[in-house]
Amino acid sequence: MTIQEFLKYAKKNLNCFQTSELKYELKILLEDCLNMNTDALIINKDKEIDSSKLIYLLQAVKMRKQGFPLQYILGSWEFMGIKIKVGSGVLIPRDDTRVLVEDISQAMVNKRDLKIIDLCTGSGCIAFALEKALGNNAKIYAVEASEEAYKYFCENFKSLNSRVCGAKGNVFEFYSNFEDNFFDAVVSNPPYIKTSQIKNLQKEIQYEPTLALDGGEDGLYFYRNICKLWISKIKPGGYLAFEIGEGQFQEVKSIMLHSGISNIQFKKDINGIIRVVTGIKIAETPKINDL
Repeated sequence: MTIQEFLKYAKKNLNCFQTSELKYELKILLEDCLNMNTDALIINKDKEIDSSKLIYLLQAVKMRKQGFPLQYILGSWEFMGIKIKVGSGVLIPRDDTRVLVEDISQAMVNKRDLKIIDLCTGSGCIAFALEKALGNNAKIYAVEASEEAYKYFCENFKSLNSRVCGAKGNVFEFYSNFEDNFFDAVVSNPPYIKTSQIKNLQKEIQYEPTLALDGGEDGLYFYRNICKLWISKIKPGGYLAFEIGEGQFQEVKSIMLHSGISNIQFKKDINGIIRVVTGIKIAETPKINDL
């Protein structure tokens, strides 16, 4: 089977996907498997595909037709210029999340000796992107509760020759390992989907770990508890930054304000959806029992 014949076969079997999305996915799949760029794929469209690689490609089409995420098939996905290893058991990095990294990087770019922690780090994509953006100016910490997800974090840590200080731990307990006023910024892309909505997500998202998606009954469980437990660990004048789901801005803003975070700002993603909420810790913060 030639490259052109494979493309016809794949398009016929994956016609359930949007045309533009399908073209992009097949391009990525072929580039990765055949180690060719777009121009080379066009020039060699009539070239026979090696049998072992063809078997892989046909299996990939079968898995994709069943809804299995392309990122899991490939075993990695690029996030902000960084190749992040992923697979079943860890959340897939998405372009929406770059808004969070860009926002906190811009806020911290001229500061020195920073300490930043990424809660619910998953694959570590946020932590590693912050490390790349801030360089030696920052010490990045990362915490993940899932054993499966943390394995991917460790793989990425090694492949990227990273200095990020990662730990497997429950973010609702791990805060006690740090002194108050320790961090210049706490960032997180926590689970934020309502429990009742998990079963209604598109098929490919349901292959991702529920632990990384389920934000409790109202989708706000992690925001409330991170604010309760981690605000005291932020230095006065330090930042708290969250990625949020569509329509959650006002509720998350209210939680942050009541927790002693001021100057609440938001940033929209490429689709015009409010995706990131940030704020600055005021000098005095409420006690946990008062929240």
